[in-house]
Amino acid sequence: MPDKRGKPRYRKRLRVLYGPEIPSKVGFTSNVSETGLCIQNFVVYPPGTMLLMEAELPDGEIVRMEGRVQWARKVPPALLRKVKYAGMGIRIVNFIGSGDPFVRYCQGSPDEFCPEPLS
Repeated sequence: MPDKRGKPRYRKRLRVLYGPEIPSKVGFTSNVSETGLCIQNFVVYPPGTMLLMEAELPDGEIVRMEGRVQWARKVPPALLRKVKYAGMGIRIVNFIGSGDPFVRYCQGSPDEFCPEPLS
């Protein structure tokens, strides 16, 4: 199946707070792009749910954004690190404030590029 994403994804681990009204759940990204991210956590929301997110960049800067859940795979907490693609894929709909720091971070080093399609 061809990859429909327009922007390359990078394997990056960021701490992310997320939730539908208040970003109170904690997860970590497994990959990011300028237009979306994959959050690994056993607390997932159904596809179509709008989430508020706060991603903490390595320099400590917090980037706030809104996104829509594209897919979700719920797994037990004990299997989270063992199951491929557990968690949620989220398309970024809007940055709250400047999204420039996040975009710059996503354009990181090419050796972290995810060459194979991630579903």
